[in-house]
Amino acid sequence: MTSHFRRVRITGLNLIACAFVATSLGAQAGVQVTAGVTSSGVLVNDGVLLTKLQPAMAPTVGLAVALPTGKGPYRVRLEAHISRSNLNAIPSGATADNLGTLTTIDALVMAEGPLTGKLKWQVGGGALFYRPPSNQGVFLDGPVHRWLVAGGLVFSHRLTPQFTLLVNGRVDAHSFVTNVLQARDYAGSQGVRRFALTVGVERGL
Repeated sequence: MTSHFRRVRITGLNLIACAFVATSLGAQAGVQVTAGVTSSGVLVNDGVLLTKLQPAMAPTVGLAVALPTGKGPYRVRLEAHISRSNLNAIPSGATADNLGTLTTIDALVMAEGPLTGKLKWQVGGGALFYRPPSNQGVFLDGPVHRWLVAGGLVFSHRLTPQFTLLVNGRVDAHSFVTNVLQARDYAGSQGVRRFALTVGVERGL
């Protein structure tokens, strides 16, 4: 009888240990490095001049730190991305005119949790900084920052005990307007959506 109770006790401890390890792995802290592309919507749509101002497809690199919340498999992510592409003025029915290189930097706080299988959801927000090549046009007053909201899906695949492959699809949204546009009685702000696809790796901590 004593031997039987010992076996039950040991088995119970093993199950608890396995559950604890699984939970820890599901909420492991990590550092992520990613690279990909970002597509942006139109920043300014001038109905009078029939001209749109829009960044071209932008190469993007990112860095993130994922921290477990201590409640199951959920994590908080602190992220930053930088993108750089041409800023194009697109007249109606004409060839785009390159106005120079536009750099964007975002800083985000995202929540992350399991969805199904190797897919996870992400939702959050932060700030987006526009850094033009020079103070001219709609950026006459210099760099601009806007608040944004973001959401997406990430596919993760464990490569080794420490490294995980990540494929992340994300969309974010913000309103775009500058002091110069407001001073020139530009009607309201332009809603802008950006779509990003990145691939990277996470190293567990």
